Amino acid sequence: MQTNLQHPLEMRSSGGLEMGTTKKVSASEIESVIKSLNHIISARVVANNAGVIEEIHVLAESSRAPKQVVRDVESALMAQFGIEIDHKKVSVAQTQDGKRFRFDSGRLKFSDVSISLNGARSQATVHLKKDQDVYTGTATGHSSSSSQLRLIATATLRAVENCEASDGTFVVEDINSNVNMAGRQVVVVLVNMTTPRGEDHLTGSAIVKQDLWKAVVNATLDAVNRRLGSIGEEKE
Repeated sequence: MQTNLQHPLEMRSSGGLEMGTTKKVSASEIESVIKSLNHIISARVVANNAGVIEEIHVLAESSRAPKQVVRDVESALMAQFGIEIDHKKVSVAQTQDGKRFRFDSGRLKFSDVSISLNGARSQATVHLKKDQDVYTGTATGHSSSSSQLRLIATATLRAVENCEASDGTFVVEDINSNVNMAGRQVVVVLVNMTTPRGEDHLTGSAIVKQDLWKAVVNATLDAVNRRLGSIGEEKE
């Protein structure tokens, strides 16, 4: 999902993220207020096509606790715009050893997917790349066609967890490879993300172009990629 920084976001000062007709605030204005706070390095607002905020990603210095950073963001938006925001929509990533990085750098991307068969059992292996590094995930189960797709999605999540050092964070809830939109086959994946804050359900999709297996990997990545920066903070 892409953020249009010039698109006006409509919000109600009564607490919702959808605004009334008398006040409009752009994503860039919200980002500017957040970036003006102490210990904040960068910020990005993610909105849907209707202009409703779905996520706020903050990059902060490690000198301030993540929970306090979230409170700072909540207080600043309330004071500046009268906006009450759900703290669950704010994710915080922090620098280490004073190093800074960009939110959009180093996302996990598809590298390779394969399945090996052994009688009624099969094993899916997925390789993901991030910058110059490659991360591998595997999953073993039944060799039926539907099970193979779930194994591919699970292997993708294992590769993600290997990258993030966060074993057991993600579970494949469901996968549908037969969604038809405008005559195109689309894969939709539902992922359960478990953290100390509780459970969250993430969805991702990808159009099947030539390779169904690759589309499953990409749909799974679409579900989790936007949340990867917040995993470490949520485990604290």
